[in-house]
Amino acid sequence: MEEPKKLYIDDFMSDDDDDGETKTQSRIIDRKQYEENKSKFDIKKLISNFILKKEYFISHKTTSIFDDYDIDKKPVGQGAFGIVYKAHEKNTGLVRAVKQVMNENIKNYDGFMNEVAALKTLDHPNIIKLFEVYEDKTCVYLVQEFCEGGELFDYIAEREHLPEKEAARVFHQISSSILYCHKNCICHRDLKPDNFMLASKDPNSPVKLIDFGLSRSFFKYHDQGRGEMLRMETRAGTALYMAPEVLQKDYSNACDTWSLGVILYIMLSGLLPFEGTTDAEIEDSIKSLKYDFEDDVWENISEEVKDLISKMLVYEKDRITPKEALSHPWVKKMLGSGSGSDYKVAYMEKFEDFKNSNNLKKAILSFLATKVNDDEIKEEIELFNSFDSNNDGYITKKELKKGLLKLGKRSDEEIDAIMDSMDTDKNGAINFNEFISATLNSNISRDYERIVKAFEFFDLDNDGQIDEKELKSTLAGQEFSKIDLGIFSDAIKE
Repeated sequence: MEEPKKLYIDDFMSDDDDDGETKTQSRIIDRKQYEENKSKFDIKKLISNFILKKEYFISHKTTSIFDDYDIDKKPVGQGAFGIVYKAHEKNTGLVRAVKQVMNENIKNYDGFMNEVAALKTLDHPNIIKLFEVYEDKTCVYLVQEFCEGGELFDYIAEREHLPEKEAARVFHQISSSILYCHKNCICHRDLKPDNFMLASKDPNSPVKLIDFGLSRSFFKYHDQGRGEMLRMETRAGTALYMAPEVLQKDYSNACDTWSLGVILYIMLSGLLPFEGTTDAEIEDSIKSLKYDFEDDVWENISEEVKDLISKMLVYEKDRITPKEALSHPWVKKMLGSGSGSDYKVAYMEKFEDFKNSNNLKKAILSFLATKVNDDEIKEEIELFNSFDSNNDGYITKKELKKGLLKLGKRSDEEIDAIMDSMDTDKNGAINFNEFISATLNSNISRDYERIVKAFEFFDLDNDGQIDEKELKSTLAGQEFSKIDLGIFSDAIKE
């Protein structure tokens, strides 16, 4: 009997591509759709694809975090349920933020781990990245990206208020992050300037949504393709940013849009829209919509943005959505349409290279993409955002075609092939991490220390080689637990 082929570190470092034709893989549905309709699908078709998802590359370890990270003793922040420290990864020197959550503070362990699992799936340029999870007898540690620019709250406080153009840039990013969350059936429930971080201290730094400790899913799937939007009842969040219906304990994901309106009001004026000398008075102001634009600071602020705020700080039935807020004339006027002049033909070559790569190379690039810092991929993030014209965190075939035409005319067949190759989780669109995987620059994709870390991720038994069982363990999600080992044997042979 022939011994199964295995991969060694020298094979793993090779950047030779498969010269053969890349086969177009048939589309499959995403996990939610699979669970919703699993009785209807041809299982053989489902398990015949080499699927790559971002969450596969976020490890959950029971070894000591101190083996891999040097963690500062002084905290840099505190969330709803944990303390945040600055840390350095020992192998690569990369800076991370480590959120330490004491087990005694976790009232519902299964519920907490469900939220961690949800955070693993979130994949948006303006949502904090989760890199790894560690767990010991006393704590759970969430290793996330480190945002050295500090909280948006402090940024606003230092300047008293922001000019309209800057406020529009920040509002666009935070609204995009919430549009993405809602599209994935997640309601954050604690939006406030304290829960948005500036990625760096640079001008025009990206803004990141953090702290999903109070978030929850608002959609429930049933059998035979049915589902329902859920009303929520728990009074969750920070009182000054709560929508009237949250105070009444009967609300939907629209509560997040209310909070966005409060944040925009604060950014422009430095003032709280709803005031009172007691909590009861503040709540009465919120319930009765008692806010105004009468302070002197509003005299030089446009009527367009006041109109936008007034469409968010209303009762739930009349409130606009994040998508509608992003399409408001004020946002478009402040940000402009963008000319697309920053597109570079070199990226077309990267798309082609990725299309012609074998499955294992795509897996390696996907792993590396989950570990990069934003300052290493600034240009790639800008390119992703320019392709994502509706700001929902996904690039559809239509958006891809529109973007690729700016890089040179392409046939529908070519666009289909590029789309299929980049859509590695086969959900019908290109996610942020998939886009970064296909556009990584060679300084990252050929960095020795990073490649070694990638190899160690796949080499589960630490014997210096990778076999098809290890590939399956690292890459096959729960929904594909019965997948044929042959798919991974083929990947190694490639």
